[in-house]
Amino acid sequence: MDKTEEKANQALKEFIRYSSSPWRIVWTNFVAGVFRGLGAIIGASMFIALLIWVLTLFVDTPLVGEYAQKVKDAVTGYVKDTNYNDEFDRLGDTLDRIEKELANDNAKR
Repeated sequence: MDKTEEKANQALKEFIRYSSSPWRIVWTNFVAGVFRGLGAIIGASMFIALLIWVLTLFVDTPLVGEYAQKVKDAVTGYVKDTNYNDEFDRLGDTLDRIEKELANDNAKR
C-alpha cells in the first residue's frame, strides 16, 4: 500500500468517525456558525466605520458635502439607535432562569 492509498484510507476512516456522531456534527456546525456571526459583526462594524470616515472627507466639498453630511448623520444615527443592550439583558435573564431550573432539578435528584 503506497502513501496515497494510506492517506485516503485514513481520511475515509476520519470521515466515517465524524459522520457517525450526530453530536460531533452539531458541535462543529455550532462553532462554525458562531464564528461566521462574529466575522459578520466585525466586518459590518469595519465597513460602517470606513463609510463614516470616507463621508467625513467629503463633508467640506461644495455640492457633495450636503449629501455626504446627511448620509453620515443617517448612518451614525442608525448606529446609535441600534443598541442591543436590552436584548443582551433579556438573554442574560433567560440564561439565569435556565441555570436556576437546572440547579433545582439537580437538587431534586
